[in-house]
Amino acid sequence: MDFNFVSEKKREFLQLNSFMRVLALSAIAVIAFGLTFLVFPFMDWKLHFFQAGIFAGAFLFGPFAGAAVGALSSSYSGLYVLNNPWIIGGNALLGFAAAYFFTRMHPMKAVLAAFAVMVPYLIITDVFLMHMPVAIFGGILATLFIEAIACGAAAWKIAEVAKPYLSKA
Repeated sequence: MDFNFVSEKKREFLQLNSFMRVLALSAIAVIAFGLTFLVFPFMDWKLHFFQAGIFAGAFLFGPFAGAAVGALSSSYSGLYVLNNPWIIGGNALLGFAAAYFFTRMHPMKAVLAAFAVMVPYLIITDVFLMHMPVAIFGGILATLFIEAIACGAAAWKIAEVAKPYLSKA
């Protein structure tokens, strides 16, 4: 006898087995890529919200889709704007980990767990490999944490709304 809470939903990822689903994932990746160019200044912080696309791709289509959206969306800024190619791997790791934890826990806990997985990678790549000062790294880490929470909440709701429509496609 299985015991399930009434509100407990089984979380499964959509397969990329139709043109509409491939188009939806492509649209998520393109929108996330476009959001990398939108920077919102807030006091001393520069906020960007492209992580919403990473989390939406991960929540809808799984770990490899989340990793692909993460890598594609940050490729231009990582290679040409910030000259830090390690950003690509960090965002791919964020997308993969978010989808991995999404099937095991609440979506916002999955976002926080994915962020926690990404932090050691960021420490190694930004502080040790890119020689970023620790004070600057701390500010960037705080900004990324706020962005992850905001983008994770938005992506969770986007995925909830989009999944029924994409399930029929």
